[in-house]
Amino acid sequence: MKRIAVGLLSAAVGSSLLLTAGTASAERTALSVHIDNVAPNPVVVQEDRDTTVTVEVRTTEATRVELRLRPASGQFRTQEAHQPKLVHDGDLWRFTADFDDSDVEGRWLAIADAYGKDGKKVTDQVNFSVEHEEQGKTETRLTSFYANPDSVRKGRWITFTGRLQSHEDDSWQGLKDEEVGIYFRPRGSSGWKFVTSADTGWRGKFQARVRASKSGEYRAVFEGNDEFEESTSRSDWVRVSRW
Repeated sequence: MKRIAVGLLSAAVGSSLLLTAGTASAERTALSVHIDNVAPNPVVVQEDRDTTVTVEVRTTEATRVELRLRPASGQFRTQEAHQPKLVHDGDLWRFTADFDDSDVEGRWLAIADAYGKDGKKVTDQVNFSVEHEEQGKTETRLTSFYANPDSVRKGRWITFTGRLQSHEDDSWQGLKDEEVGIYFRPRGSSGWKFVTSADTGWRGKFQARVRASKSGEYRAVFEGNDEFEESTSRSDWVRVSRW
């Protein structure tokens, strides 16, 4: 945890976040506390990225304010603060904390405790929610797919070559260490049948081969995964003769 000039962010008793401040407020007739705002709400977090949450608390006669952030369900994970900040301006106490995709989804509570000079405490709490944003998959394509030769005797080898690419940083780049399936559709048939597969190597290139059996067309298929979208190549026709 990192110390800052006007506050401290730490884990509190009861598995919650505790932010404390210790500057004097102006004299008021009565001690009070009210959470004005939690922003953003909902707190939307993305994979490998922090979302900063700001909580604004207004008080009268408070010499210290503690703010706890915890899931309403009682689940808790100790959060690490990235450059925690606290701004105190008169009656306004503004706290910030970072959330990431390891924080539980659902309803959370922001609980503010204000303390007076005599040790008296008053409390206010509000609900807010945390959501995990689904990450879009990266687009892929299969290019330069060929079946060679385009005319072959039955039982001879047909060789397939091509390249798998992903669209990243506004350009197409070779996608390495992924499996590409080769499918065959005989002449006169409407269905495709899996015949073999190959792993992509440098710059996304792949190569595979099968023995010729019937005339028909071949194509390459990348089935995709959690990170990459599926893609299908163009088809390439091969004529197979018996002699």
